[in-house]
Amino acid sequence: MGLRERKKLATRRTLQHEALRLAIEHGSENVTVDDIAAAANVSTRTFFNYFSSKDEAIIGDGPPRPTEEATAVFVANGPTGDLLDDLKHFILSPMLDLSAEELGYSFTDFLARKQLMHREPHLVTRMMATFAATERQVVEGVAARLDEEPEAIRPQIVAALGMTALRFALRHLHNHGDGAEGAGAEGVRAAEIAELRDLLDEAFDALRRTFDTAR
Repeated sequence: MGLRERKKLATRRTLQHEALRLAIEHGSENVTVDDIAAAANVSTRTFFNYFSSKDEAIIGDGPPRPTEEATAVFVANGPTGDLLDDLKHFILSPMLDLSAEELGYSFTDFLARKQLMHREPHLVTRMMATFAATERQVVEGVAARLDEEPEAIRPQIVAALGMTALRFALRHLHNHGDGAEGAGAEGVRAAEIAELRDLLDEAFDALRRTFDTAR
């Protein structure tokens, strides 16, 4: 990623972070686009270069999505050749690609958004749409690996199982995780990636045991 792209991404993340912070502090109905732009030290016009509304900024981009490289590895039956293990790695891979600081913001903001959803349930539908976009990318990756169309049943079921496992892991971190408390960015990355990996291992192992038992 070039310098220009990194700067644009940094601005986008700052706008999302400030929008979320203001919504938590004041309630989303009391926050304006002008407030968000001012907090991020950009113009209102710049805000609209990135987001179409304040709610879109508050909700953010959702879960990080797999890169083209990670997708290519998965489609080529990698990295292990086992579909469940590879699906787990495919879903986790975007978080492994984030820097310590990026992951720290991503995880902290995710927890904050979950808290905001409880207070302002009208935002839930929009937040779920961000998960749907990520799930669509996973569906397409699974379909390519299985040499089937994305609309076919198998790719959609496999992707849905993987995304359900991710939701389980993130929900568990939200309800019980404390590994990042008081830690710096590197501590956040190490603790939360390790815990997320363990939770995904647990979820996928449960899936494997269930299907093995059902044979």
